[in-house]
Amino acid sequence: MSVSLRLPTLLALLAMSLPVLPVTAAEAPASRQIEVQASASIDVLPDRATLSAVLVEATPLVEMGGQRDNDATTGAREKLEKRSTALIKALRKMGIDNDRLHAGNLSVYNEQQLQGDDQAAPLKERVVIERKLDIDINDLTALPGIIDALFTNGIDRLEGIRYDVSDREGVEDKALKQALARAYQKAELMANALSVTLGDVERIQETRSPVLRPMMMATARTEQADSATYTPGTISVDAGVLVNWSLDASPTKNTN
Repeated sequence: MSVSLRLPTLLALLAMSLPVLPVTAAEAPASRQIEVQASASIDVLPDRATLSAVLVEATPLVEMGGQRDNDATTGAREKLEKRSTALIKALRKMGIDNDRLHAGNLSVYNEQQLQGDDQAAPLKERVVIERKLDIDINDLTALPGIIDALFTNGIDRLEGIRYDVSDREGVEDKALKQALARAYQKAELMANALSVTLGDVERIQETRSPVLRPMMMATARTEQADSATYTPGTISVDAGVLVNWSLDASPTKNTN
């Protein structure tokens, strides 16, 4: 057989031996999807709180740079320890267990003060000793009485009330479920309006993680504490999601 006659046969055999290449991305059919972003917000009433009270003792003021009286510092610390012990005993008598009382370490620092309005006068200084006491309260109806007891037992400062809820995870899960339900509701509405049918969920992404952040409220001493004085209001929890659904190949007729 001549070369000219064998060439078409060789080309045909070569073509048959070549692998079948897959369809490129450019040639693949476009993906039919619908993407929906949704959010939800829920408000919950707090059912617990943490009070932060502070006891303070200080040494007498002396001119800055002068001789410091170590006995005065020791005396202030001992007085603060005695007051702390008396306060904790009083709270225990009210039914507050030890596991709900958290006494912090002593905080010691120097405080400087001017002598009246004379800017040229030398500064005076003293040693200030503080101890912070946190009290966990599981019954908010007891809150006014506990605050009265704190002031009756001579606390120097009430830093605030930190409101919270016991079932944090349950509240956060509820917000997330509501965001997902809202996403599905929006997707169905869009699909019906465009006469298409929702398929499977292709992707789910959180756009805003549901986090319950305790609410802080400043407090001030009143002549008589009552429940209305310390009404906390509600705590908001937000959640957001982004969901992709595939669309079925066969559209559905919109019956609306």
